[in-house]
This record gives sequence, C-alpha cells and structure tokens, in this order.
Amino acid sequence: MKDGAKYPTHLVTEHLPYGFRHWRPPGYRDRRSGLAYDLIHMQPATTLKLGRRIEGGWLTVRTIKGQRILITGASSGIGEALARGLARQGARVALAARRMDRLKDIADELQAEGHFAFAAPMDVRDAHSVASGIAQAVKVLGGLDILINNAGIAYFGEVVRMSREALDAVIETNIYGVIYAIQKAAPHLAAQHGMVVNVTSGLSKRALPLLTVYAGTKSMLNALSDGMRLELRRHQIHVLNYSAPETATELSSHTLHEEGRSLPPIRRRLAEPERVANAIIGAIRRERRQVFAGAGLLWLALLMPRVVDHVFYRALVLRYGRDTL
Repeated sequence: MKDGAKYPTHLVTEHLPYGFRHWRPPGYRDRRSGLAYDLIHMQPATTLKLGRRIEGGWLTVRTIKGQRILITGASSGIGEALARGLARQGARVALAARRMDRLKDIADELQAEGHFAFAAPMDVRDAHSVASGIAQAVKVLGGLDILINNAGIAYFGEVVRMSREALDAVIETNIYGVIYAIQKAAPHLAAQHGMVVNVTSGLSKRALPLLTVYAGTKSMLNALSDGMRLELRRHQIHVLNYSAPETATELSSHTLHEEGRSLPPIRRRLAEPERVANAIIGAIRRERRQVFAGAGLLWLALLMPRVVDHVFYRALVLRYGRDTL
C-alpha cells in the first residue's frame, strides 16, 4: 500500500470490466451533497487491475486463478463441470466423492491438460471421512480458499411410506455432510478470507410432491446458509447459497425410491451442467450472497399458489401416488 493511501492499490491479475468505471471505495461520499468524501487515487477503469480479492461499496471481485478449491460430489454432474471449469481458469482443485475411479479419471484428464487437480476420497455421510479428506486436500493444495458443498441425493416417493434407511441417507448426505465439511474447513478458510458455496435446488423454495424430503433438506440448507453467513462473517468467510435449476445430471439415476417404484422419465428440457457451473463460477467471482435460478416457479407459487398446487397434484400425485396408506 502506498504511503498515505487508505486502500490497497497493489493487487494485480485481471482487468476491471468497463461497467465498473465508477467504482467507489468504502467511505466515499458524493461531493455534490456537500458531504466530505475520501476517494483514493486510482488508474482509469480500462487499466485498473485487481488481485485475488478486493471489495468496496457495491463491488467485490474474487479471481479464480490460484484459488485452492475443494468440491464435494465432483464425480459427475455439476460437481464435475465445476471442477473442469475452475481448473481451466487456473484454480487448484481437489475433487471429492466416493467413486474414486471416476474422480481419478477426471483428475488425470485435467492434469494432462496442464491443470492442477487431484482426487480425494470422501463420503460426506461419515464425519471421519470428511475430516480425512479435507486434511488431505489442505496438505496437497497448501491451504484452502473455497469449499463447494455440491454432494446431494434425492428420494422419490411419499413421505408416509419412506423407510428409515432412505430418510437417514438423504439427511446425512444433504445436511450432515455440509455441516461436517464446513466445521472442518472453517479454520483453514478463515486464514485465507475464504468462501463457502452451498449448492441447493430450486425446489428449496417450492417443494414438489413425491420429492418432499429432498426439497425439505434443500430448504434447510438455505436456512443454514443464511445463519452461517452471519456466524462466519466475523471470521471473514463469505457464504454463497446457489439454488440451481433442474439440471441434466446423474441425480435421477441415483435417486432413492420406494420399493417397486422408480423415478418417471423426464421429458422436459433440463439445464446443462456446464452452463450451471459457469453461472456458479460467476457468482463466486462476484461474491454473491444468494442466487436463485428458476425464479419463474417461485413467482407462480407466490402469485397463484392454489393453481400451482392443483397442477402438481394432477401431474404427480394422481399419476404416481398410491391410493392406500
């Protein structure tokens, strides 16, 4: 920092977009109002450069290059797309999941392209496995800047018929796994002014019948994100909650279901994992606090709740529900 400068001006890696020409640091006040102002001497917006992280006023930018990132559920779908996208932007990524053979294939592909990636075995339902995986990631990466909680599992069926084993599997994966990972990663993230990214679902805002428990766990993750955002704020850890749209992943093929029943074929158009991953990376760069992709359903549910209930009842409950309890 230069002598007499109140804000850092030495951070370097990438150009500030044109739209941020009128960036103002904390403490700035408009001269036209007659109030005092404090504005650092800055280069023109076309040449201003940012480092790993700079924030002020409404602007916060985090660069991806050099960030050390652990991704759970990275063996397929959004997690795999995130690993590929982040590694190709210069991040050092640790891929965590149970399927080590698949993780190694992805890591080997990225390494062959000249990127830093390695596979870390982890079962998020097991607290000891989470602790071991995060310790290994920190050791190999040399620290941890971002934790992405992406692992998840769904259940298709009526709540009244759900087995205890299926209920435990969904809650342990979607809730306990997130809490275990944050608990173990938080000390490392605090040392780096790090970031937690929780990937939830559009169903967290409006549950669908027969996917009720899955939607409930994602709603709980929304609430956990809101609360932890404030709890971790004093430690300079940012929390992003990203509610992803319905995406073409392996989630449907791995969905738990009632005995004798399987998830019906999906005929509607789904988002591509790469597109969702790019949107999440963009939210990470801008340090968004919450993103809800697929707001159409939310607005319909708010404006016409009875109509939405009727449509889902006819489309799902009458077609796939059972007549007897």
